Amino acid sequence: MSARWIAVLVLAFSLAACSESGDPPLVAEEILQLNPKANQVVFGLDHFMAEEGIRRAQVKADTAFFLEDESLVELRIMDVIFFDSSGDTTSILTAKEGTYDWETGNMTAKIDVVVVNPRENRRVETSVLHYSSALDRIWGDEPTTIIEADGTVVEGTAFETNSRMDRVDLTSARIVRPASQSQREP
Repeated sequence: MSARWIAVLVLAFSLAACSESGDPPLVAEEILQLNPKANQVVFGLDHFMAEEGIRRAQVKADTAFFLEDESLVELRIMDVIFFDSSGDTTSILTAKEGTYDWETGNMTAKIDVVVVNPRENRRVETSVLHYSSALDRIWGDEPTTIIEADGTVVEGTAFETNSRMDRVDLTSARIVRPASQSQREP
């Protein structure tokens, strides 16, 4: 067979391989098992939320599953950094899982949820947390632990705050370890 015929056959097979078959693209089986409802999967998500042109939060996730029919993004290993109107960090949220509604900007974080106010060195720990973008409200209806900068540990059944965490309201609060005791322990 001549080189010309080989070239024609290679071209024909190449074009046949590129034709539209109507079949969905092949996806790694492992990705499909992670979330079969996802329309898109993004690894290494880094997204800024803005309000009236002002950056309000940065959402990062190891993996993001976009569910277009529900306007939701399911996040795995997530970090959210909240900013004030000057662009300074007001609080940092971390969790193993979460859901972000891209139409409203609302979020839910789940599993090992921690929110830290780096200015006041205040830490809130809970299992589920909700964030309303329109109200700048963060709350949780699950058992919550607050650790203050002086070492005071307070537990409660629920909490509410804002993205600045300048005030945290705790339901059924009880001091587990006062500051004076915390300072004496190594």
